[in-house]
Parts: sequence; C-alpha cells; structure tokens
Amino acid sequence: MSRGNKRRGYVLEKEVQDFWQSLGVPCKRILGSGAFKNYSSDLAGDLNLNGLLVECKRRKDGFRELYKWFTQDEADILVLRADRQPRLYVIPEQQMVQLASQMGWLNPTEKEKEQSYDA
Repeated sequence: MSRGNKRRGYVLEKEVQDFWQSLGVPCKRILGSGAFKNYSSDLAGDLNLNGLLVECKRRKDGFRELYKWFTQDEADILVLRADRQPRLYVIPEQQMVQLASQMGWLNPTEKEKEQSYDA
C-alpha cells in the first residue's frame, strides 16, 4: 500500500474517532489499524466504537453507486447482499447518530448539562 493511501485511511479513522468522541461516545483507534491482529483479537479492525469493531474504507470514487442508491429514493438505510454472503446494512452518519442517541450512547456536553439545569 502506498504512503498516500495509508495517510488517507488514517485521516478517515481520525475523523470518525474525533466525531464520536465529540459526542461523548467512547471511540478509539486501534494500534496499526488491524495490522497486528495475529497477536491479539483486541488489535483487529480500525476503531473500537463503544465496543463495536469498525472497519474504515476510503476510496476516491469507489463507492459512487452506494451514494447514488441512497439518493434514489432518499433512503435512510441501504441493504446489500452478494450471492452466498450475509446482508449488510449501510446507514448515513446522521442516521447512526440518531440510533446511538436512542441507545443511550451519547453523553451530554457540559453546555447541554448547564442548559438542562437552567430549565
């Protein structure tokens, strides 16, 4: 893998980590992005998002069809399945945040806490 591709992958992982941490959800990059998974199952994947193993993929334009399918009918969830493979559910980040909120993952920020005390 070229250095540029590794860098782009790291940037995506860091963006995702910072986004979820800003919402108060435990999210941490995994050492080596899965390169050391043979040594420990704790070192598999790219991120640990509140106990969920997350794999991050970034392509210049390799996911064009996915974005097109979402906008086709303004879908909230996209379900994919290749022959003889399990179904995959793809959801936009906004929908994921809504689900995380419903599951009680989000921790209110200090500002939100102050506003709730004022009410």
